Amino acid sequence: MRRFFAGFITGIALTCVFLAVVGHVLDLEDPLKPADAIVALSGDTGARTETAVDLWKRGYAPVIIFAGASEDPNSVASGELMKREAVAEGVPARAIIVEPASATTQENARLVAQLMTAHTFTSAILVTSPYHQRRAAYLFAREFPAVHLTFTNYPARDPEWDPNTWWLREPSRSLTVVELAKLSVEVASAPFH
Repeated sequence: MRRFFAGFITGIALTCVFLAVVGHVLDLEDPLKPADAIVALSGDTGARTETAVDLWKRGYAPVIIFAGASEDPNSVASGELMKREAVAEGVPARAIIVEPASATTQENARLVAQLMTAHTFTSAILVTSPYHQRRAAYLFAREFPAVHLTFTNYPARDPEWDPNTWWLREPSRSLTVVELAKLSVEVASAPFH
């Protein structure tokens, strides 16, 4: 019985460690360095907007690009709503560019690359939710080299999602599982080089 109990506890501990490793794999973060723009993707816009504004206020880039359409075509684009929040937090409207048409992360990457090229920006800090950062980085990495752009990953400081305990509560659990599935599909469907 003692051996069974020890094996059971070991199994639980290994499962928790594995789940935490998954959380940290998704929560991709690079060392911060100055860039031409901060790119914040729409979605869970509160933490993403706050993180982008914080980076702007700390002088990491002179411009913030808020990217994303609205799920409802009759509503204001999510990127525009993020801009309004940033302006309310003290960022001048002239320091903000909105990309209002992208409805997916892949479209975010493509349209932001086009926007950055048009403004002659070459580097960005990519801000999104921690559970979304790995997939966003993967898609941006596919778009940016083609137009000679680089980016640094900096996930939003989201108090609602913890890489060590994401599986313990909703909606963190569902968001993470869905993100893992989407990342798997993206990687599996990527063309081989």
